[in-house]
Formats: sequence, C-alpha cells, structure tokens
Amino acid sequence: MELVSSEAVLVFETTEPVMAWNQLVTQPFWERLAELPALDQAQVQIMALDSVLGKSGRLERALKGNQFVISLHPVGKEEFDFLYTIAFNDKLGLEILKDLEDNLPELSRINTRSYSNVQIKEFQSLDLERNLSYTLLGNVFVASYSSFLIEEAIRYAQGGNLSNFKSAHNALFDALPNPKGLGVFRLSSPGFARILSGITRDTDLGMIQSFSRRGITANLELKFVDSKIVMEGSAFFPDGKALDFSTAAGGEIKKFQNLISNRTAVLHQYHLADLIQLKTMEDDGFEFTSTLKGDIQKELVEKGFFKNLTGELAFILFERIPNEPLDKVLLVQTRSIEQQKELLNSFALNLIRSEGEILPTDYYQQQEIFMISNEDFPAHLFGGKFQGFPDTYITVVDDILVFSNSSKSMKLFIDDVNNDNTWGKSLNQKVMLDNLNEEFGYHFLLPIPRFWSAVLEKSSPNWQPFFQKYAPQLKSMDLLSFKVRQKDKGNQVIMEWGYNLAPIKAVQDVLLTENRSVQFQNRLTYGPVIVQNFIDRSQEFVLQDLEHNLFLLSAEGEQVFGYPLDGPIVSEIFQVDFYKNGKLQLLFATENQLYIIDRLGNMIPGYPISILDETIVHLNLVDYNNTRDYRFFIGTAEGKLFLLDKNGTLLEGWDPKVISAPTAVKPAHHRIAGVGDRMVALSSAGELYFFNRRGEPEHGSPIRLGNGLSSDYILLERGSAKESRLVTITTDGEVVQVNLRGELTYRNQLLRPDRESKFALIKDQKEDRYLFVVHEYNKVTVLNNEYQTLFNVDIFSEELDFQFFSFGTDKNIFVIIDKNQEFIYLYNLEGSLLNTLPITGENQVVIRYSGSQNDYIIFTVSGNRFSEYRLPL
Repeated sequence: MELVSSEAVLVFETTEPVMAWNQLVTQPFWERLAELPALDQAQVQIMALDSVLGKSGRLERALKGNQFVISLHPVGKEEFDFLYTIAFNDKLGLEILKDLEDNLPELSRINTRSYSNVQIKEFQSLDLERNLSYTLLGNVFVASYSSFLIEEAIRYAQGGNLSNFKSAHNALFDALPNPKGLGVFRLSSPGFARILSGITRDTDLGMIQSFSRRGITANLELKFVDSKIVMEGSAFFPDGKALDFSTAAGGEIKKFQNLISNRTAVLHQYHLADLIQLKTMEDDGFEFTSTLKGDIQKELVEKGFFKNLTGELAFILFERIPNEPLDKVLLVQTRSIEQQKELLNSFALNLIRSEGEILPTDYYQQQEIFMISNEDFPAHLFGGKFQGFPDTYITVVDDILVFSNSSKSMKLFIDDVNNDNTWGKSLNQKVMLDNLNEEFGYHFLLPIPRFWSAVLEKSSPNWQPFFQKYAPQLKSMDLLSFKVRQKDKGNQVIMEWGYNLAPIKAVQDVLLTENRSVQFQNRLTYGPVIVQNFIDRSQEFVLQDLEHNLFLLSAEGEQVFGYPLDGPIVSEIFQVDFYKNGKLQLLFATENQLYIIDRLGNMIPGYPISILDETIVHLNLVDYNNTRDYRFFIGTAEGKLFLLDKNGTLLEGWDPKVISAPTAVKPAHHRIAGVGDRMVALSSAGELYFFNRRGEPEHGSPIRLGNGLSSDYILLERGSAKESRLVTITTDGEVVQVNLRGELTYRNQLLRPDRESKFALIKDQKEDRYLFVVHEYNKVTVLNNEYQTLFNVDIFSEELDFQFFSFGTDKNIFVIIDKNQEFIYLYNLEGSLLNTLPITGENQVVIRYSGSQNDYIIFTVSGNRFSEYRLPL
C-alpha cells in the first residue's frame, strides 16, 4: 500500500482476489456488464492467464493470502488508469511470473528498459491495444497500462518525503489494517470528487467541490447480497470527529413519500433527531452573504424557526431537461406550519420593504406561493447545504414547508402531488421507498435511468460517446443507495447498487382495446375535457355534439346533465367558484356568448353574456390573487381584446383594446415573481403585445416577431424580466425569443423545405416542456427545443393536429391527429409507434399516467362514442 500515490482516487484491497473475481463473474448482472470494454478485456486476459498456468488452481494458490491492491489514478485531465500491486509472501508467485514470461502467446514479446536503476518490462501483444508495463520491487509485483504509474511506484519504493495513500489517509488503516471478506474499498471524498470533475464538462463544480472539502474517508467491505452489490463499513471525518446522525424515536422516515415526485433523479433525505444536527455538517467553503446571514439569525433563528422544525428534511433534484435549468425542491417538516409560514412571509417582506415593493405572491392550483429573491436562501439557512436557488419559491403542504428554485419547479411539484405522480402513489417506485430505513439518519438515492439525461448532458466530450454507447448496460445498474447511521461513536455507511435484468427491449406492437365507452345520439364534435367534481374530487368529462348540446359525464360515464348551446364551443373549459363557496361551475365561450353553468346544468343568473357585434375566438380566465374575483380575457375575430369582471362588466382600459389582427392563441395573464404582472397577446399578424393590468402598453410593445403567427408560445420563467423568455415560432419557421422587458433576444430560422411548410411550437400538458414541428405535405418532422431532429413520420395529409404529453423524461407521448382520415397516432420521442393500429378520431385526446398501474389512460371521442383506452408500459 506504501507504493500507492496519495493522488489515487479509489483503492480496492483484498487477500482473496480470485474468490472476489469468481463471485463477481457469477452474478446475474455480469453478462451484461461484461460488454463494457474494460471488463471484457479483463475477463479475456484472466482466462488466458489461467489457461497458460494449466487451469489447475495454480493461479488461485499463488494469489490467495497475498495483499492484492487495485488503485485508480488520474493520468490526464479527463483520463484515469489502474495500478495493480501484489505483495507475494513466498516464491510461488515469482515462479508463476517466470512461467508466464517463458510461455508467451504468439505475436507477443517483452521489452525491457530502466528507470532509476530499476528494470521495467513491457509486454507487447497484437491482442492488446496498449502495452502492459510491470516490475518487481522486492517481493511486490507492480503493473499498469500507464507506464508512468510504474515509475511513480518506483519513486515511492525508493523513499523520500512523498505522501502515499496510506499516510494521507491513516484513519482508514488505523481502523482496518488488513482487508476482510472479499475485499475492502478505501475511498475519500476528494478522490471521488476528482473522478466526477474528470468526466464532467460542467465548469460550475460547486457541489463537487463542496463534497471534496468534507475530507470524508471510508472503508467499505464488498459483498454480493440479495440481487445487490453491497459495500458496508465505516466513515471517518477530519480530526476524528464523527458527525451526529442520531435519529428520533418518533420520526417518520416515509413522511415525504407522497411528495417525492416520480421526476426525482436525486434524493437526499435527512431523518434526524433535530435539524440542528445539520450545523455540524456546515460547508466551510460556501460563501455566505453576511447581511443575509445576519437577517436570518435575527428574523428567523432568534424567533424560534429551528425550534419548530422536526428532524425530517428531503432535498430533491428533478431529472434534467435539456437546455433547461435543473429543478430543485426542498421539503422540511415543521410542528407549527402557520407560525413558520408567517415567519418566512415576514422575513421576505422585510427584505424588500426598503424598495417600496409588495411581496411577490402567486397562486397555482389553489396553492399560495411567495418568493425570497436573495440568492441561495436555503444554503444560508442550513449551513451552506442545498445550493442552487437563484430565487426561492415557498409554499406549504399540510405540515411541510416546500422550497423550490424556480416558479416552474414549484408548479411541477404541485402538479405531481395533485396528480398522484409520486413515489408513494406508484407501484413501480416501491423499491425506492423500501431503501428508506428508520435506523439511518441520512439517505441518498440515485435512480440511474432517471439521472441518465444529466449524465449525457454533463459528461465531457471524451466521456459522452462511452455513456451513449453503453447506456443499456450501465442503466441496468438501476439504483444507487447510500445511507449513514450513528453506531457507537462512529458512522456506519452502507452503499448498495441494485440492478435490473429486464431485457433491453424494443417497443412491442400494442393493440389498444377499449376499456369502456359511452354512446351518444349525435356525432361528438368537442372534447373530451376533464374537469373536477368539487364534491369528491373525482374526474368528470365535458363533451359537445353536432347539435351543440353540452354534456357532463361522471367518472363512471353516467350523464350528469345536458344543455343546449347556441353554437360550437370555441374556448377551453374553465372551472370557477363564482359564489366563493367551494362549488365549481363551468366557464366557456361560443362565438357569440359567454356561459357559466353549474354542475346541475343550471345557468348562473345574468348569463350567457354577449359582446355586441363581436365574434369570440379566444377566452382565458384570470384570477390575480386567487381571491376568486375573476376576470375574463377575451380575443375576438375583429382583433379586439376585452377584459370583463365576473359579472360581465367591461373594465376600464379594456373597452376594447385594439390589436393588429385576431389573436393567434388565447390572451393570457402571467405573474412572474420578481417581475410582476403581464397581460400578453399574440396577433396572427405577427406582433406580440405586453400590457399592464390597466391595459397600458409596456415599454416596447408591440414587438414585431414576423410576418404571421399561428402557433402557441411558452413562457420560460427565470426570476427577472431580463432573463425570462417568451418563445414562439412564426408562420415562416423562425423561432423568436423575447424577454419581459420587450427586448427581442434571439432569432433562429428553421429549415423550410418548401413555401407550403407549416411550423408549430407544441407544449406538453403542463406547459413545461415543448417541441417544434415542421409539417410538409408528405412528412412531419419533430424537433426538440435545441432544434435537433427527434424523428420523422411520412404522412400524407394537409390537416394535422399535434399534442405532446410528458410525464418525465422516460414517459412521453407525441400525438398526431389526421383530421382527413380521422386517425390518431401515438409515438414516443424516438419515433416508435405505440399503437399498432391508429385510434379512430379527429379531436384532441386527453392522456393521464397512472403511477399505481404503470400505464397510460387515453380518453378520446370518435363519431358518437366517448372511449377510454389503457396503454401498459
């Protein structure tokens, strides 16, 4: 061990190398991992070595009981290589070495050279891509494919003041002088951080550097147990101080199970007796802002904020979406949620009061969200941990404080909780929850398939091809679990790799069959639209037929009511609580009238409302402060914008607001924390309008985007008017981005195959992710948000509609609706058709994902039938 450099990033030490190898290659996962070049080469060479020695167990007898060390070293900025050392206790090993040299394979030879008066031999063979260098230093055999590692070992052998791995990490060897069992991994946080920094292209290495500064080391014994690779042992900290991971007797390790989204790619969960214990884990390298730290001490700590916290905390990193900031959520349990919320609310208000502003507040799905605009507020609150929050968005769920690093991540979190898209509600996530143990104070879970997009995006150019090529093999090691608990006066560590041996499967043909259906007298022309039953929160369905009759169906498919309208519905279906009593009504528009109908099929008094001599083309619902003092935002075919209160009264400044052409999509209100309110309208003539709530144009409005607009837009919130972006695409295929200052910040012309080509931006159902579509007469091309082609579909039709449903990076459906032939096609983002035979229909579909059943539920209308299908995953 004295020959191993202190720069080694990890070390494996054993006296049973053959037993360890044999157990490794007999594991069920070995056949798949053996496809990795390094492991395949090792297997071939060991088999050849055993063959040369006669396959009589001679190799095992020579190695058994001798110290065998494999160490990994950096040999370049992004490269690593192994050094192998064997300390022979008798002459048998040396005799084997001589036999190998005397029986070289064909087309191979040994060259010799000298370094510092020590002979180094180089084994060359046409079967090897690189030469193997080796030497003997006393009774120690040293070998590597990087010759300078041999030279380095020679320098260590010849003495001097060089710091070797053993002297640099003496705590490891004081605790465990000799390996046990199959062998021991000797690890350090600086070494592990060196590996991560070597394979990533990310220049912002804050989290890696923070981990490196911990100076943690660990001895972990290798085991193979119950379909898992297990490494178990003890962790050591600088100055011999163990961290306090003691747990509370009444703690709830699975407290967050129904709040951990299925999007989760990384989970850090603390299950402590008291969150004050986190103070002992403070990151000394984090640069605190003294004023913010002082405000937190005065306004939160001294007012009892920490005293009301339990020991339960979870830090969640969502799966990475290409070209998007990483979404992060922090969950903290408290004993007094209202008091804690008030403390945080007052703290946020005090920070901005001097600027004469009001507290930025938003509402989403009935959840109040407020913001603290100071960078890395959670890290300042919890001793440098939980970094990466440019702004902090806060809400509460039951007795849990929820912090997120963007408005988008908070809305994703709320959507997933409300839609049961969480670990606790998903049968296939049970394995995640089974890894949580009441006795351990800290858990780290890394679902590899969910994390894989981050691996590909962040890996350096030298490593990315490897990760791409061998993704199926590496992703079969599907879960990394790391947990720590207090044991005696130290910290016990258990690291487990779970693996999934399910076949690497191609998409199989699926014939969808109806799960249920409801038949109507007339052809259905609108819907289905899912709404919520305010009594039991079950889903209900809104439809309209050719005779303009509106229908509401219960979750069981029974008709709740039917109501005759004056024409086809032209808007979305919104739900309003008109009387502020918890009972919901349906709001929608036809070309001529605005309707509000209750769940029993009764019209609200004073409705329907008409706008004289105007043809409605778009309607949107606005509720500035979630007070149910609604505004109805209307766009007309005459190029006018109207804003009405809930009683139908036209509001000042909007009576009407004239724009250059009819709206291309529904006008909207957006509230962006740190920015404020914006009323947004896109005209089909190619202009973008920003107004304040009073109807006054914002600076720079309107902004000329192109010759015409017919596609939707997406708003990318970034916490400031300058950084937030509105993205859309013109009818000529030019992608444009505008910030909320009204500045046009980006243009990119997509390839236009011909003058008849059509372009569209398609948002997913949560308005979170988006794709671009190029529609030629005989082909559809789908591109991601970085303009890379995902797939092409040959389809001959002029009338196509598109939808995009996303339930995580690995669960996506792109829908193509051929209105001419009345066929609906479902594709994944690799372009594979998910339904062998198309669904019949010409209307947009509704798709939900069921975590408990691990399948998609698809609602459609075709002819006079409303149908439900299930698509298993």
